[in-house]
Amino acid sequence: MMTSRARTASAKPRGRGSESRLAYLFLIPLLAVFTGFYLWPALATFLSSFFTWGMLNPWRVERPDLWVGAGLKNYTATLASADFWNAALNSVVWLVVFPFLVVTISLALSLLIWEAKKGTGLFRSAIILPMTISLAAVGVIWGFIYNPDPDKGLLNAGLRLLGIGNADLTIGPLELHLGRWLSNPGVLHIGELDVRLTNVMIIIPAVWAFVGFGVITFTAGLTSVPAELLEASKVDGASRWQTIRHVTLPSLRPSIVVVTVISIIFALRTFDIVFVTTGGGPAQDTQVLGLLLWQQAFQFLDSPKAGQAAAIAIIMSAVLIAAAMPFLRKNGNQS
Repeated sequence: MMTSRARTASAKPRGRGSESRLAYLFLIPLLAVFTGFYLWPALATFLSSFFTWGMLNPWRVERPDLWVGAGLKNYTATLASADFWNAALNSVVWLVVFPFLVVTISLALSLLIWEAKKGTGLFRSAIILPMTISLAAVGVIWGFIYNPDPDKGLLNAGLRLLGIGNADLTIGPLELHLGRWLSNPGVLHIGELDVRLTNVMIIIPAVWAFVGFGVITFTAGLTSVPAELLEASKVDGASRWQTIRHVTLPSLRPSIVVVTVISIIFALRTFDIVFVTTGGGPAQDTQVLGLLLWQQAFQFLDSPKAGQAAAIAIIMSAVLIAAAMPFLRKNGNQS
């Protein structure tokens, strides 16, 4: 006869197996939503990038009789296009400048608010409030600020009061043209490469709108800094800067990774604020990959370049994955 202990031992695996099957059963609705609204659209976009089609005659997986194969032509044409590399260069400016400013400014603001004695709630609210505004609205607001007319543009009116309106300045490799914020604000000369600063003028309002996310993330990270380490640094006679450098910042490393990765993703897929402020001009100086994708797919609906737009989307996704994985892997190993 089977003893009661043996029956109990044999019943445990059976119970765990039924629990596992029940867990998978509860996951089915989530997997269905994930497949229908994420996995399948991503796969369809990837497949459509190998065909020639337009928005008025879209590519359909269920109509193979209407397929017009392009092979790798969409990718080769995209990578050989001067417009693509111009947009890629502008996107690189976003990828470098935007995350740097967001992380630096939001981290500094978080530390200042954390050290403040009074009014911290008011300061946080003022910084976070721009997050509630869409980037299209942010572009419209800052379009009024950048207006070249000193009677309408807030920034130029302030410069006129200071007596430096429409001044031209040269600081080493940096050439500035004050007052022409969205047309020709200046150029940064790096060897034979000239980087126009129009992108930076659009990045500034984007940072203004996005920095609240960094403040929220870093504030949450500051609450997890071990209090005993802070007390130990005070006992050891460390200055405030030494405490921040050797105690606070190492504790905020996961938060820094999160803000950096999210900022990189945001920078690469930027579209709306560029579209509203400059539309990619002047002379494609601010055209980014997201705007180029939209122009090829939607600006002219009868154009058969939607396949190239899909190829740009796949290239952007590959760059996003390649850029984010090292940060996420490093953060995962440290945690």
